[in-house]
Amino acid sequence: IGILALSLVACNPSAQKNDEDEKKSEEKEAVDIPVNVAIADQGEIASYLEFDSVLETESAVKVFPESIGLVVDVLAEVGDPVEHNQVIAQLENEEQQVNLREALSRYKHLQSKFERTQDLYDRNLINQQEYDTEVFDLEQAEIAYERARIRLEDTIVRAPVSGVISERSTQVGERVTESSPLFSLLNTDDLFAMVNVPGQHAPSIRPGLNASIESEIIEGVSYPAQVKLVSPAINSTSGTMGVKVSVNTDHSMPIYPGMFVSVKIILDTKEGVVLVPKSAIVHEGERTFIFKVEESIAQKQPFEFGYSNEKYVESLGGIESGDSIIVLGHSALKDGAKVNVVTQARTTGARPSAKDDQGAES
Repeated sequence: IGILALSLVACNPSAQKNDEDEKKSEEKEAVDIPVNVAIADQGEIASYLEFDSVLETESAVKVFPESIGLVVDVLAEVGDPVEHNQVIAQLENEEQQVNLREALSRYKHLQSKFERTQDLYDRNLINQQEYDTEVFDLEQAEIAYERARIRLEDTIVRAPVSGVISERSTQVGERVTESSPLFSLLNTDDLFAMVNVPGQHAPSIRPGLNASIESEIIEGVSYPAQVKLVSPAINSTSGTMGVKVSVNTDHSMPIYPGMFVSVKIILDTKEGVVLVPKSAIVHEGERTFIFKVEESIAQKQPFEFGYSNEKYVESLGGIESGDSIIVLGHSALKDGAKVNVVTQARTTGARPSAKDDQGAES
């Protein structure tokens, strides 16, 4: 009988193979699955609306001369910062200087003459008509002197506002008129972006709301801003209302008019909430789950979240600060699987720029 049993086993290789496969499967299942985890932490997150826009400036002006003449000196170049009333170009002014000296000489002469006339008038040695004529002549001389001084001043081209030279359109030796633009000037301290906010958000938008502005040109920098003006009406065609968002002037990094930017208007901020990385969320249809790790065992649980931003979401329950959350390796993970934590990092200790999933884009 023993020989017969041995022969049956030997003659049934498929049964032996099945036993080996089951053994390998059990060994495979016993291997801990490598995962990366993050430690949930408390932080600040906000609800905001996000829009695309272009930066503009309050002061973008062209500089024209006040006089006709030859340009004899150019004192500013593109990129130069200038102050209000700073001299940036000079026109020829020899004739204006001569006219001013002539007017001043005549004015001083009539002043001296009028002093004598005044003395004679006080002593009743001249009549009223003669006195009035002298007064009129002196006033006309003063007006002529002032006009000559203004015409000389008009040969000096000054910056009408503080800012930066963005374009120079003249050169030494060019003859210009009052309609010839010499420079373009931008004030980079008064930057703003216009956005069109959908009408359903109108009750939430008001002047004074905090905002932020970011640009792909200068990565990693967020410029503080504020809602400055809100249109009192909603456009009947687009269903939106115009909102002006001004960049705060205390920014330290450069930012330029004409840049394409992302504008975020912050509607609400929550502090001290539990934040979970977005990468931890597992989507199954319309439901969301996350995997917690306790004693090297992955525990799958439903997950509800509130505010979110590019990196984090607000946990609405079930997750406490300090919980280990799987952020990588959970795509095919099963509830109750044994895991091997490869890397572990804390979620956040910073104040993330926050975003509401209901945010709109212009």
